[in-house]
Amino acid sequence: MSAIKNLMTKFDVKISIAIVGLVNSGKTEFVKRILQSDEFIEASVSNTTEFELQILDNFSLLTWDLDDHIPQKKTLWKRSILGANALLFLVDSTNKDIFQQSRKLIKDLVEKNFPIRLLVLGSKSDLPNSASVGELMTNLSLMDLDKTKCDVDLFKFSSKTGEGLYAIEEWLNRILFKRRERVINYTKIVACITLCEESGAINEAVLTEKPNLTLLATLRELKRKVTIFSRTMRVHGSGEEVIEIASFKIPLVKEHRHIVALVVGPHDSIPRAIEISRNVLKIISPYCDKSINLVKIIRDLYPLDVSY
Repeated sequence: MSAIKNLMTKFDVKISIAIVGLVNSGKTEFVKRILQSDEFIEASVSNTTEFELQILDNFSLLTWDLDDHIPQKKTLWKRSILGANALLFLVDSTNKDIFQQSRKLIKDLVEKNFPIRLLVLGSKSDLPNSASVGELMTNLSLMDLDKTKCDVDLFKFSSKTGEGLYAIEEWLNRILFKRRERVINYTKIVACITLCEESGAINEAVLTEKPNLTLLATLRELKRKVTIFSRTMRVHGSGEEVIEIASFKIPLVKEHRHIVALVVGPHDSIPRAIEISRNVLKIISPYCDKSINLVKIIRDLYPLDVSY
């Protein structure tokens, strides 16, 4: 189950998320990545082709294909899109030709429709020609928007690799359920496994002083999962996925030809665990075929995140 779907179906409240953007901005792939099943109900509306609705229990996903203007006079737009609990605007980060049109649509959306909060998402971040966050911020003129009318945030994500989806989940958690995390939400790292794809070398580090049988069994299974993840992601330079084994959450993070799997507690912050994994990757990447003290690296870098 995806992180966003898990969040939306965890609480017994009706939640609707509106996803808008130009055609081919990545809305369909984003919805598929969130739902990850055929259990949802797809509803259609007569006399319209730009609007789609998917329903799963109390969770609704509404998508709208935009063209050259915001359809603010349409009743369906007002009731569905502007009436949603969260509003997301998707931009194809690889197609710089549509940045100007997307900029105009975002400006009109903020100035004429008055959403309280808007999350702009740069899709297809796994592709090499994907614009950076800074480029998107500049080309979409997000800093120039009237902050008195709407708070705007920006993330990049990939529906193929899962990169960025847990940051989106935390944003939704904060906006929809008013759950604000601590300034630093420390994790409890109990173990870590790294894989160098060039050599096939697997390095294991146990960071708790008294590993139990559940943890040891988890590490055995995790080595198999990391190998499968490596095969699945072999055509991608980077990516991330979060799995659960026993009572542990484990983000798998790939950068270039290295993978880090960080074993943390069930209630720990996944975005922070992913951030830690990326920083560990930066350090270990030059030492693919050499022995490294993974325990020392993690404890020196993140002493407050280690489970002793």
